[in-house]
Amino acid sequence: MNPVMIPAALGIGLVLGLFGAGGGMATVPAIMALMDVGVKEAIAMSLWVVAFVSFTAAMHQRVWRFIQIRILISLAVSGVLGGAIGARIGLYVPEMAQLLLLGFLIFFVAWWIVGVKLETKVGIFRWIPALLVGFVIGILTGVLGVGGGFLLVPALIYLGIKDFPVAVGHSLVLITLNATSGALAYIGHLHFSIASTATISAIAAVGAVLGGILLKRLPTQKLQHAFAVLLCFLGSWMLWQATQLSVI
Repeated sequence: MNPVMIPAALGIGLVLGLFGAGGGMATVPAIMALMDVGVKEAIAMSLWVVAFVSFTAAMHQRVWRFIQIRILISLAVSGVLGGAIGARIGLYVPEMAQLLLLGFLIFFVAWWIVGVKLETKVGIFRWIPALLVGFVIGILTGVLGVGGGFLLVPALIYLGIKDFPVAVGHSLVLITLNATSGALAYIGHLHFSIASTATISAIAAVGAVLGGILLKRLPTQKLQHAFAVLLCFLGSWMLWQATQLSVI
């Protein structure tokens, strides 16, 4: 494994622990660049890494203390279904289309982090919007190999969770379920290094624990702006990779 993957994996975990989002968006390009694997293999590996790291971060943050069961169940059930379907779809989506979609999605999230004020819009919990949100995010998880936290956190706040760290905790649980569902759907269809995937997951898990510690100590607004800058670099790299595929 490329030695540079060690700090990269730590960074992936750190981002997930801090934001409950962004780990998958960092993992796919990192694996592609540092391990020289294709888009689909990187997505499959990313799903396993994100699932394990999110689970580790959720346990470290002891999310069971503040879980809102109705929101969690509605987004989890629909998200797992969407993740499995999305992974099946992802097998047939051209690699260039996956990279373009992921690149533009990353830029959208960067804009959202800087320009949108998160606030609760729903006073009473409603099952149908929650199920629809979970299903769509699950689809994106399976197709693109991202955990969906960058969409889950604002969705959770919109659906009634008012505290950012609490939304992050819920997001970590949902990412674990969605990413696992998508990863299982890829079994038997793609081949990749299990040892490398496990190593990256273990290193990233350490970063996730550190991220959970920093989440309680650092100012959220500055972290969000720094994360937005990182996403712009990642989005640019993904779009550049897409143009390379189009040339080939």
